[in-house]
Amino acid sequence: MEYELIRSGRKTLSLTIDKDGRLIVRAPYSYPESRIEEFIREKSDWIEKHSAAASRRSEQRNERLALPPNELPLFGKLSPVSHEKPYGYIDGFIHLPENMTLEALLPYLRKLYAAIAKETLIPRTYSAAEKMGFEISAVRINGASTRWGSCSAHKTINLSRMLIAADPKLIDYVIVHELCHTVHMDHSPAFWQLVGKYIPDFKERREALKEVQKTLSEYGLDK
Repeated sequence: MEYELIRSGRKTLSLTIDKDGRLIVRAPYSYPESRIEEFIREKSDWIEKHSAAASRRSEQRNERLALPPNELPLFGKLSPVSHEKPYGYIDGFIHLPENMTLEALLPYLRKLYAAIAKETLIPRTYSAAEKMGFEISAVRINGASTRWGSCSAHKTINLSRMLIAADPKLIDYVIVHELCHTVHMDHSPAFWQLVGKYIPDFKERREALKEVQKTLSEYGLDK
């Protein structure tokens, strides 16, 4: 079975399947390849199951990218696409050029999502900070694909443009999460206690964000 081996200073062995169905093995520097191969054989059923599922999702994504989109993920729903001018996000509709494939539209969509994020997430964050008594220096939108948000030591809140694909309740969780980092710059029990003060069901919302990431991947918007 083919796989990509990544060695590091970690202490344990792990297997993951990437979005294209490829097996990634992470192992300590000193871990023998013979034991890695043995572990892979032991997990062969799990690998085949998840690899097949990932391959199917990859095929579906490629099929979707080859066609003009009729809907796109936005604020927890699939927003309908219109072809009326002017192009952009207007009255709850995404207006796009006609007869262009989703793949061809991706560069424009990334800019459009960033514009929508600046228009909606920045004031939403300032409003939440004021309401809950957090002090922040700035709010910025970035193109991060692996993190929904971050907070700098200077209390600058950074949010991914892709966050606007999430339901507003999930957006609020990410905003509160980063605001709490202005008090605790770690993920200590004290930090999570503070998050729970404002978002009691934060664990459920955090888990729900994984589905948003999957949806973004299905539409090629996860990069």
